[in-house]
Amino acid sequence: METGIRLTDLDGGTETYRTQSTYFVKGVYNDTAASGSEYLLMKGIYLVEQFDFENGSPVSGSRSTHAFPLKPADAPLPVDGARWDTEVLSLSGGEVLSERESYIFGPLTEITLGGCSYDMNPIITIYHDEDGYEEKLHYLPELGFAYLVEIKERNKPADRFTYTRIESVQN
Repeated sequence: METGIRLTDLDGGTETYRTQSTYFVKGVYNDTAASGSEYLLMKGIYLVEQFDFENGSPVSGSRSTHAFPLKPADAPLPVDGARWDTEVLSLSGGEVLSERESYIFGPLTEITLGGCSYDMNPIITIYHDEDGYEEKLHYLPELGFAYLVEIKERNKPADRFTYTRIESVQN
């Protein structure tokens, strides 16, 4: 994962994941119009920093950081049927917020991406202080990261993301 793993979606957008350190994975999303976002994921799952960019430059005011109440080594990895409820301290738009999040881990299953099969744990993330906003992630234990497959706001249809290709990034 040091050189990276790239996922490509149906629209041609890409997400690239690289190991940053023992407990952190950096993700970069690029759409097809030279904009996107960068994010840092504790244990490849939990968002600790995010910002948007356009034409390679950060978008002013888009950075947010999130602090979890434990050491990175102690953050849970998915276990079939487990749940982790936690408080997260967030700094976004100059505001400090204490927010409640839940991570619900589904059973290990297998998925196919671009002709390759991987073990996968589904994760549902609930942001209670954002009116129950939910994200669905697919965690690939062999690769050590989770990628976003669905977002859902209360009383609105879900937005789904379908990936058609996975590849190793060569530097």
